[in-house]
Parts: sequence; structure tokens; C-alpha cells
Amino acid sequence: MNIKLSQHLPKTHTQKILKKEAKSKDEACLVVLVDDKKNILAESALTDYTARIEQLIDVSHFKGKASETVVDYALAGDKKTTKQNPVQLLLVGVGNTDKFNNTVLQKIANTIYSSTQKRVSSITVALGDALEENHFGQFALNLLAASYRFDKYKSEQATPILTDIYLVADAALQPALAFAQSVFAGQSLTRDVANEPGNICFPAYMAEKAQELAATYPDLLTVKVLGEDEMSALGMHCFLAVAQGSTKEGKLVLMEYRGKSNFSSDAGSAKATTNSAKVSGGLKALADKLPTKKAAKTTDANVQAANDDAPIVLVGKGVTFDSGGISIKPGAAMDEMKFDMGGSASVLGTIKALCEARLPINVVGALACAENMPSGDATRPGDIVKAMNGLSVEILNTDAEGRLVLADTLCYVQRYQPKAIIDVATLTGACVVALGSVRSAVFSNDEDVLFDLENASNLSGDLIWHMPLDDEYQAQLESPIADLQNIGGKGAGAVTAACFLSRFVEEGQAWAHLDIAGTAWNSGKDKAATGRPVPLFMQYLKNSADII
Repeated sequence: MNIKLSQHLPKTHTQKILKKEAKSKDEACLVVLVDDKKNILAESALTDYTARIEQLIDVSHFKGKASETVVDYALAGDKKTTKQNPVQLLLVGVGNTDKFNNTVLQKIANTIYSSTQKRVSSITVALGDALEENHFGQFALNLLAASYRFDKYKSEQATPILTDIYLVADAALQPALAFAQSVFAGQSLTRDVANEPGNICFPAYMAEKAQELAATYPDLLTVKVLGEDEMSALGMHCFLAVAQGSTKEGKLVLMEYRGKSNFSSDAGSAKATTNSAKVSGGLKALADKLPTKKAAKTTDANVQAANDDAPIVLVGKGVTFDSGGISIKPGAAMDEMKFDMGGSASVLGTIKALCEARLPINVVGALACAENMPSGDATRPGDIVKAMNGLSVEILNTDAEGRLVLADTLCYVQRYQPKAIIDVATLTGACVVALGSVRSAVFSNDEDVLFDLENASNLSGDLIWHMPLDDEYQAQLESPIADLQNIGGKGAGAVTAACFLSRFVEEGQAWAHLDIAGTAWNSGKDKAATGRPVPLFMQYLKNSADII
């Protein structure tokens, strides 16, 4: 989909008016927004059309309610008007403009796209100064997102006619439009990989997608992949406990985006980039090639310089199919467990969006990819494994697997000495019960990170909600025979899952956890990935880059 800013309304036709809906490839439509008081938005730019618009409002009894539409195909006319045939008009109601938010703008954008995609090749949306910058960016992104489709496996694909969108608005909004286009590119990749079936999208596939990005943006991005041998040498046995039931090898994919400087990392050895090469030289040889551990504090100036170059790390849960393992899930809707890699999909998409936007910031994206399957080699309930940081974990439920792959990945990425770590995961059904599909849950040990995420949520319209992380919940994770267990009982399931992850974050390390179990995809007949929280992440990173 092509989308551009414009300062001009579409040109009038000069050909003879047809008595039926036109089919020519160059036909256009002017979209006019009207509020619930019948005020025409961007009226000053529509002077030549005002009488026609007002007449259409009157004869159609148009109320201007949100998503209400009426179309004037401009089919009839006499000899005089034939020579100046007006373009089609689509009136779209926007409701109360004081109540504009991302949800309303999404409904309006979807209405515009669905009303025009099958009959015109281009539309011009008259906005004028009706939308301030954030709302304009949200509206543009939602228009683009409305055009997304995943039908590659259908033998017959319906190709929309609509290919071009022109937004008549202030030229100063061009940066906001360019940013929306970057976010859309990343969000589309997120939806693409998450919508793929489990027999296509497995850990190696995610690694390949990351490597394709590195090949596309070689000046910004490098990718390293750890296979199971490397993870075993590093002591990442929580991660491996999830992967061992499947014939598909688990992968830890590290994407290093250098948009600001060449931050410190030595993780890219030849062995680290292979998928399943046998580790030679043991743990020490591999550990020598890891990102360096945190150094002792020196002067304030040196610390500040190091902090400026330190990356923000995004960690995504990438369970490419979650059967539940030995604690197997019910069969109903189990097909939707292909979406359980939504966290890693969003990190992958965010890195692509970063490369498109070329934000001046350093970011590491870590994809913790495994397939959770039952087999003779699968982890059993009651097994005890040790994480990379030395903590022993009693696995009481193999369907609480996402926190296991994240635990070892959190241990690993702290060697980048990051400014902040944000992990994102389709982690708990309890989160869906708590927040449904409107807001993602956020847990954090750092007030600054929490504030920045909430600010990004408000600006992007990709909503989150702060959840508790009180120490008192930690007691639910106590095990009589290990350092902790991987579930905390029936109560506060999303909270105890976050508490579990917090055990693998070093003291003083800023960290947040996003549970997107309710927001990563839509369930049911029209099941599909949403691409969230790519808009949230991109706004957060944009704000962080501006601060730096």
C-alpha cells in the first residue's frame, strides 16, 4: 500500500459520465470526515465541494456517527456538469472529535479501507488540521494496517483494487507519516511470522528470518544464533528442558542493532553463529566469546559514557508451538498455540521497524525459540533443572514453559550491560482473564522504565496496564526440594509468572515484563496475529532515542 501526504484534492474527471459504477483503473474517491454535529473536518480545503457535501448529508440523513458512511458515486449529470465530472465522494462519520483515541481512529480507518478497497484505485482523505501529530500517526498506521492480509495458502486470493492513499494535511506531518510506515513494515513482519503454521515456523525458521534482516540491513544489524550445544555448555538447562521434547532444535537468536554506536559485544564467534555445531574447548572457550560481564564502577564520567552506548534489550518468548508438553493442553483451539511465539515475533518486527526508521539508538533483540512437544525425551512434571545463573527449578507443569526459556535468556542478555531489559511473552491465561484483549500487562522493577512504557502506551495507543510485583507473591514459588518451582498455584497466575522471571534479573538491572497473552492475536473463526506490541516498542525506542 502506498501512502503519501498531499496538498491537493483529486482532479475532476473530464470523460463522459457513466450511468453505472466506473471500472477504470484510474478512478479516485475523495473521503470527507464529518463529526456527530455534522461539521465537515478540513472544511476550508473543501470549498469547491462544500455544497455537494452538504446536500449529500441532507438527502441521506447522515448523522456523523463513528464509522457511519454514505457514498456519492457521481454518476448522473447534464451536459454542463459532464465536462467537469466530480470524483466520487465518501462521507465517513467520526463521532465526537473530543473522544478521539486509537480505538476510534482504528474503526474509522478500517471503515475507509473496507468501503473503498474493491472499487477505486486511489483515495484522498481530507484531514487538514483535524488531527494532532500523535493521532495523525495512529490514523496513518491504522490505514496501512487495514490493508494487511495473510492469504498465501489460499488457492484463490482476492486482490484489492485500492493501491494509493493520499492524506491532505500539513506537510510538517511528514516525519510522523514516515515513522508510521516504518512501524507498519515491522508490524507486518510480526503478523506474517506469527500467522505461519507450526510446521513452517519453528526455531530455525525464526533464525532464518533474523538472518534475512541482517542481510537486508548490513550496516545496522548483525545476527548471532546459539544452538542447543552452545546453550548446554553455558548451563541454560531451563531453556533446554522446554526444547528437548521436540525434534526441532531450540535456538537463541541475538539481533544487534547499532543505530548509535558500536556497543561492546563479543558474542559473534563462528561457533555462536552456527545452528548446531559441536562446542569445542568446553564452557570456558565459549564463555570467552560472550558479551562481557558487568565491570566494576569507575568514575561518574566513564559510567555515563558507557551508559550512553549501552543497548536496550528486548527479549521475546518464541515457543513456536506449545502443545503443553507432558502437561498437554486440551485439544480445542490448540491450533492457536502457533501464536505462542508472539513475543519473539514482535521483537523481530520491532528490529525491522528500527532498521526502516534508522533510529539513533542501540538495541539488542533476543528471540528465545523452542517447540514444546510431548515425547519420550520431553521434560516430566517434577523434574529439576538448573538455570544459567545457578538457580535450581522444580518443573511442576511443563505447560508453564515460556518462563523457562525466558529465564535463561534473561541471564544471558545481562552480559550486554543494558540500560534496560524488556521481555515480552504470551505468558499466561491468567493475564487474559485479568485484562482481556484491550491492554497488555506490564510488570517492572524500575519506575523510570515503567513511566517511559506508560508514556509510549499513551502516545502510540498500544495500551498497557501496570500490574503488581510485590515480594509477598514470591512465597507462592517456594519449592521444598529446589530453589523455586515454575508455577505459583491458582491465584495471581500472571503475577507469579512475573515474579519467577524477576529471580533471573540481577539486582540493580532495570527490567520490565510484558504479558501479551490477550493482545498478541485474535481468537476464533478469524484468528490472526495483531502485531502488538510493535507500535508500543517503537514509540518507546523513539522517545528513548530523542532523550539520548
